[in-house]
This record gives sequence, C-alpha cells and structure tokens, in this order.
Amino acid sequence: MSSAKNQFDKPRLNQLFDDLNATLKDFIRKHQVTYEEFHCALAFLSEVGEKGETPLLFDVFLESTVDVVNNSGRGGTETAVEGPFYLPDMPEMKSPCTLPHRPNEPGDVLIFLGTVRSTEGNPLPGAIVDYWQADAEGAYSHFNIPKEKAPFNLRARVKADDLGRFEIQTWVPSSYEIPKGGPTGALVKALGRHAWRPAHLHALVQYPGCADLITQVFLQGDKWIDSDVVGAVKESLIAGMQRHEDKAEIAKRGLKHPFYTLEFDFVLPGGVKKAA
Repeated sequence: MSSAKNQFDKPRLNQLFDDLNATLKDFIRKHQVTYEEFHCALAFLSEVGEKGETPLLFDVFLESTVDVVNNSGRGGTETAVEGPFYLPDMPEMKSPCTLPHRPNEPGDVLIFLGTVRSTEGNPLPGAIVDYWQADAEGAYSHFNIPKEKAPFNLRARVKADDLGRFEIQTWVPSSYEIPKGGPTGALVKALGRHAWRPAHLHALVQYPGCADLITQVFLQGDKWIDSDVVGAVKESLIAGMQRHEDKAEIAKRGLKHPFYTLEFDFVLPGGVKKAA
C-alpha cells in the first residue's frame, strides 16, 4: 500500500482494515492460537521485512487470487500475475528485434512472435509489448544477475509493426525455484511444498484506448506446469515451441545452431484508437 498515508481518511481503507482485522481475530479464536505461535508469526513477518521479501511472499501466496478477482470477465487474452521481477523504463526497441543479452548467452535461441489485436479482431499497430523473462539458468537480470554484469538482459519495451505484429529474438527460459534462502522459502519447505515455477515469458501489453494486459506465456511440456508454486498457470496461456533444424533456415537467421519459435497472439479488450 505505497500510498497508505493518503488513504487513511477514505471509507474503503477502514472497511478493508476492519474486515481483515475481524478475519484474523476469528482465525485466532477458531484455531486457539497460542502465544508461542503468535510470537513465531511476528518473528517470521519481521524477518520477511528485514530480508526485503514482502513482494515475494505476497507473490507466492496471494497475487494469483488478486489477479483472478481483478480480471474476471475482462475478455481477451487471460491475465497472469506480474511477479516481483518487473522493471520500469526498459530499453525501447522496434519489432523485429533481438533483446539485450550477454556475448555468450546460455541456452537455445527462441523467436517469440505473434500479433497484438483487439477483441474485435483488429490488429493494433504500434502496440507496446513490455517484455521480460528469466534466462536459461532461471535467473533474472538486475535481481539474480547484477545489473552491472548484464544491464536489462532479456528485457525490452518492444513496439509492434504497422500490422500489430511483433517478433522478439530471445533465449529459451528455464523453470526455476523461487529464492529459498530466506523466510519465504523456509515457509514453503515447512509446508512440504516444492519451490518451482514452470518456464514462462512475461509481458505487459499496452495500446491507447485498450485495457493493459499483464500476463505470462508458459512453455508446454514443462515439468512443473501443473504444480506452479505461485499457482499462476492458466490453460489458455500454455503454448508449444517448434524446433527448427534446417541449415538454410538457421543461416538465414544469422544463427549457427538450431533454434525454436513460439507463436502467441495478445488480444486486448477495450476501444481502439490509433497509436501515438
């Protein structure tokens, strides 16, 4: 609640706080919470704050529900959680493009392509695909990978062409475990759950006059697709990759090894206005 100081006089804040407080008190009564358990919870929440894991904790246990509540019946491509690894002000690029990357970026090349269109079927020229992902080892730039070693690695704001099409050359991401060294990981382990997220691509898609879309595209066949620790997978967001081994096709792309393509269209609800 970044703007909490401006919310205290508003009825909704009081309504939400009072309801939450009442729910927690009912929980304490129902389960006869002991002082030992109460102090354990306080110590856990203090550690979450000290380790800077509040966004991670909420992402793992609550954000998928907030996503469903806020986007039910909106139409177009289904939404998914934003997660804790988004960065504003990413480099701006035009489609087709190759994302910022390291000289020896690990893994296989992936061409992610599709069209941004409205729910009425109209292509949205110049739509912005704000894109980010983990690398082939499950690491995010500026988080698991220090910024100075790989600034904006595998991240960019990509502008679709005049027909609403986008083509992004990147690398196949890996499934990964959420950070396990802090209190959130300790809680997941104590609950007897695994900490894995299936491989996925993130996108924030925008076009004037249309509702913003925050979503993830999940790679079909991933081992953890049916048991995402965050619970964010939706059937319509699962897409399959195609492997390309033809030497002429590889050479045409300026590559030296086989590569993959993944096609996925983003559909935005709302009115349509000409992009700026």
